[in-house]
Amino acid sequence: MTRTELENQTPAAARLRTSWALAAAGSLLLAAGPLLGVVDGAEPAFTSWPLLALLALLPPVVAGVLLMRGRPFVAAGLLAAAGVFAVGRLLSDLQIVFDAMEVARPELFRPATLVAVVPSAGVWLLIAGHLLVIAGGALASGRAGMPADESEPPTLVALPVFIASWAAIGLLGKPFISTDPFQLDRGPWDLPVLGLTGGLLIALAAPLAIALAASSPDPDTRQGGTIGVTLALLAVVVPPLVAGTVVTGLSISAGAMITLVAALVLPITPLYGRTVRLLRGKRDETRDPALPSIKRMHLAAGVFAVLSAAAMLIGALLPQLVLTTGGVAPDLASVNLLWAAGLAFAGLGLLLLLPSTAAVVRPALVGGYFAMQLAAAGATEPVLAASQLGVAQPGAGFWLMTVELPLGLLALTCAGLAGAIERENTEDGKKKEQVPVTELGAVLLAGLFAAGAFALPVLRGDRYTSPTLVPDNDPTVSWALLISLIVLIMTLVLALRSKPARGAATLVGGALLLGVRALELPLTGGRVEGAVAAPGLWLALASLAALVIAAGLMAARANR
Repeated sequence: MTRTELENQTPAAARLRTSWALAAAGSLLLAAGPLLGVVDGAEPAFTSWPLLALLALLPPVVAGVLLMRGRPFVAAGLLAAAGVFAVGRLLSDLQIVFDAMEVARPELFRPATLVAVVPSAGVWLLIAGHLLVIAGGALASGRAGMPADESEPPTLVALPVFIASWAAIGLLGKPFISTDPFQLDRGPWDLPVLGLTGGLLIALAAPLAIALAASSPDPDTRQGGTIGVTLALLAVVVPPLVAGTVVTGLSISAGAMITLVAALVLPITPLYGRTVRLLRGKRDETRDPALPSIKRMHLAAGVFAVLSAAAMLIGALLPQLVLTTGGVAPDLASVNLLWAAGLAFAGLGLLLLLPSTAAVVRPALVGGYFAMQLAAAGATEPVLAASQLGVAQPGAGFWLMTVELPLGLLALTCAGLAGAIERENTEDGKKKEQVPVTELGAVLLAGLFAAGAFALPVLRGDRYTSPTLVPDNDPTVSWALLISLIVLIMTLVLALRSKPARGAATLVGGALLLGVRALELPLTGGRVEGAVAAPGLWLALASLAALVIAAGLMAARANR
């Protein structure tokens, strides 16, 4: 529906504009409340009002832009989803009025004593703001009375609901972890009845709103509902994540990270359906404008790849561990591998942003992504071990590092969609070329050497042997090695079945994966007493050399 057509439906158009105005007014009150202060006797743990204002104003701003661009159904779905979340948030903020000391909201106030704090004017602005957002969402539900111009059977309903359910599980846990005796880190289950009810309603809002939106026959409603749920989840989970990162005595919780990951993955779920249809050879027959161009998919893949690499690199800079005694945790040698894998993946992402190189480097993205996972597994194992012993807990760097996983998957999805569109649009009648014996031999040797590289240790020292495929003291790394070997074998098979240029790039990705394995000795061996090279290192280097030779031969054949 165009904006002109919407304006011709005067009652429906006026109703939708009214719903947007209510939601916008409510968001302004939600932004003003923290600025005025919600209690007397305590200050926020950090300067949070700019962040809270941004998160509060995002939904009406995005909905307003959609309305101006002639997408009323998307805007209505967004406002309706925001209204669903506002019910639980209203009850949660009412808990501040009745017993503020039971509330774990460091972005609003952080108690410094056991003396009870008194609610102030800001909390009433929050309550009024939630009421207006609820009213706007209720008015916008059902597309504000406007019929859809076209319908499309919903697909992949279970996937977004499954992701939203994980967000709900995360919201039911602790918002952050606190070692401050005055700052509680209570989750919904630890709160009085009012706070418990509000927390449960917020958690249930995610799968409920997504289920209603995803099952709609109107694709605009599905899109708007997904955007609205994403923005609402971010508004709930980002403040405690920031508090856990920047506030002394607080750290990030697993539940908050699960919710953040789910919120970041939700908006991209429609691309999964399109990718599957194209890979199956089925054209997209939705009413949406044709599939995004290959250039746009390369751009999206590059942006997600760079963001994923940035999360890993920044995570390597921040503390991976926080000692339960409050002291400074020792640096982990395994973090050095994060730098190597993160920089390599960032380089691939930057090349994807350039139209001249995007198609060439795209096949290498898979190997680069699993190289990051292998490096992340090595950094995860000591953090989990320390947490299980109770001597430390995961630090901000660890949680930030985990964000690379979903962002990298989004990059792979966009790259896969770009490849599928390219195959869909390319009519190549050429007979498949025979793989030269030299290339085939180099690839086979690379696979044989790689099996030994992952099965045998690459580093030995006094009372230490690096992880292998056989689970011992480092089961997380062993599983990562097994997955890496399987991915590498699949990469070699795919390279042999691809065109020479694509095959060469695919092998380069495999070389990145083997490179992380080979770098374990020079980057982490300094912390091992008596560290020496083990057989796995020499096999990794031999496999790496064979891959480089095979990639060079394929590239040369592609240029002939």
